[in-house]
Amino acid sequence: MTPTEPRLPKSDPPLRDARVAGSRLTFTDEGHSKEVFFAIHGVPGSVRDFRYLSPPLLTFARLIRVDLPGSGGSEPRRAALRSFEARAETILGLADLLEIRKFGVIGHSMGAGTALVTASMAPERVSHLVLIAPMGLRPHKGLSRSRASFMRIAFLLKVPGVRHLVLPRVRDHYRRRRFPRADEMTAAEYATQFESFTAADYPLLNRAARKPLPKKTLVVFAADDHLVEPQIPTELAEAIPGARALRFDDGGHSIQKHKAAEIARAIREL
Repeated sequence: MTPTEPRLPKSDPPLRDARVAGSRLTFTDEGHSKEVFFAIHGVPGSVRDFRYLSPPLLTFARLIRVDLPGSGGSEPRRAALRSFEARAETILGLADLLEIRKFGVIGHSMGAGTALVTASMAPERVSHLVLIAPMGLRPHKGLSRSRASFMRIAFLLKVPGVRHLVLPRVRDHYRRRRFPRADEMTAAEYATQFESFTAADYPLLNRAARKPLPKKTLVVFAADDHLVEPQIPTELAEAIPGARALRFDDGGHSIQKHKAAEIARAIREL
């Protein structure tokens, strides 16, 4: 934060945990409204990605932020690392465990892919679909490698004698893309994240966008996003019937922080 940047309200509640699909899943649960939203982070990411969006949302909604398998405090689970559908089943499984029948889903970045697939798999349950700085229906500049390439890097990061050669290049890649904790993560943590990138299944996302989706759908993006060029969310909003697009000139990839109040207001007005 620069000296002139205002101090934004944020929320960091304690983590809760549950067993979903046989694995430990961590999440936060705030608010008491009947209007419920599940928030799904990208890769890399965690529940902390929504710490600034939470306060304005809590004025009208209950917010459940989920650490996807392999992120935050959640145990990695191979199917969920490699598949949007398995990640969506994780969200639906947690909703079942918490006895929540109807809810909205908010996805940031790659988490938008999980949110879109969740809504397409359970249209009778998902009331709102909010896609923030989303991946879209084709590769974007921040996720331009092939799935096979991501899997190869993940494998090399696990091989003794090789990973120490690969790790510096991976850290440099993360630094250039302004991802947090680039110098702190271990080779094993990076391997999990690169395996998670292999879930980027664009044919699946195109099929999901053509299925019945919530009438209350919002696509939010910033023109200065350094990872996702604005054409990607624009095309996504145009592909989903009735979707509303909310474009900001600035806000970057972490737009849910810098435009939290505006995004919360738009969600409330859906």
